[in-house]
Amino acid sequence: MRRDLRNFNTARIKEAIERNQGSKVFARDLSARKSQLSRLKTECGSIVSGTPEILSEIERFYGQLYTSSLEPHASVSNDPRASLIRHYSDDIPDVSLSEIRMALQHLKNGRAPGEDGITAELLKAGGTPVLEVLQKLFNSVLHGGTTPEAWSRSAVVLFFKKGDNALLKNYRPISLLSRVYVLFSRVITNRLARRLDDFQPPEQAGFRKGFSTIDHIHTLRQIVQNPSAVPS
Repeated sequence: MRRDLRNFNTARIKEAIERNQGSKVFARDLSARKSQLSRLKTECGSIVSGTPEILSEIERFYGQLYTSSLEPHASVSNDPRASLIRHYSDDIPDVSLSEIRMALQHLKNGRAPGEDGITAELLKAGGTPVLEVLQKLFNSVLHGGTTPEAWSRSAVVLFFKKGDNALLKNYRPISLLSRVYVLFSRVITNRLARRLDDFQPPEQAGFRKGFSTIDHIHTLRQIVQNPSAVPS
């Protein structure tokens, strides 16, 4: 029975990943632990209480808050860096199963999923079949340069801080991103971290994994206390 359940879950996860769609089967039921906004005060001071009006006010508030008025300096097509990316794209190695497996091991459990409802626990439970689907998807994104539309969306949860609970400025928005997108980002981050670390001199001890500024402080103290031990 346990094996059948795992096979069923694996099939559903693979299907959701391939279609870049969510599955309500995987959505975590948080309704018992979250409260809904019953009213909001708009920019002009009026009170709205209907769900469509509340959602419209939330969209307006955060759209205005996080939208930049600055124009981009150059479009992607005119950016000279874009031609470099296309020129050297063949030199980018494919994402391996071991890279995905390592990144997945460091993906924390117990975190709320994004719109697709896929959690880190489900990805880990899928085993090699799910890893192979992820590998195909990640390589398609890496070499094609286009991410699934689902990765550009997030579920936003509002946490009340203090003050008037009818004012949106008193809430802290949390974006719940797709865990598949987070996993892909971690794979890329791991690659960049290893590559950048190779070019760091031994004198650079700050902000590096496995290094500490305390080591350099200790070295300096040894030099001050015993300068004759330093090679000339």
